[in-house]
Amino acid sequence: METDNKRKSTFSAISINRITAERFRAYSKIVSRSHSETIDAMIDFFEKTKITPRNEVMISFIRFQNYVIGRFDYLEELLRTMEREQIIPTHDMLKSLFDGTALRKKEQPLLVDKMVIRMTKEEWDMEEGKVSFERYHDVIKARGKDRRVFSKVLDSITKVEPTFGKTYFKLEIDETELDGIRQELSGK
Repeated sequence: METDNKRKSTFSAISINRITAERFRAYSKIVSRSHSETIDAMIDFFEKTKITPRNEVMISFIRFQNYVIGRFDYLEELLRTMEREQIIPTHDMLKSLFDGTALRKKEQPLLVDKMVIRMTKEEWDMEEGKVSFERYHDVIKARGKDRRVFSKVLDSITKVEPTFGKTYFKLEIDETELDGIRQELSGK
C-alpha cells in the first residue's frame, strides 16, 4: 500500500522530443486517464508478451503484414481494371442488345452539306482527284526525261574493288556532263 501511495505522489521528468510528446499525449487520452497509467499499461503489455520493437519475430511479422497488404492492393487494382475494361463494356453491350438500341441505326450527320457548296468543274475534278489530259501528258514527259537522265547516271557508275578495304562505287562524270544533267532535271 505504501508503494502505491509513493508511486502516485512522486513524479519524475523525462526529456523527449516535442513532436513525440504531442503524439504521446494524444495517444494517452485514448488509452487511459493519465500519462503514467498509459506508460504502465504499455510496459506491462511488452513485458507479458515478451515483445520488443527490435525483436526479429516482430520485424518479420511486420514485413509479412506489409507484403500481404501490398498483395491485397494489387488484387484490388486488378479487379478494378477488369471491371473497367471487361465487365462494364460487356454489360453495356448486352444491355443495348436486350433494350433493342443496338438494332437501331444511328444517322450520322453530314460534315458538309453538298447542296450549299457550288463548285466549278475544275474544282470538282480536283476534289475527286482527276487531272486534265495536258497536265497528265506533261507529267509523263517529265518522267521519261528523268528516266533518260537516270540511265545516263547509272551507265557512268563503275564498281571499284581495292586491294585493301571495302569495295565502293565510283561515278565517272566530268563537270560538263554534270551541269548538263542538272539543267535537264531543273528544266532550264
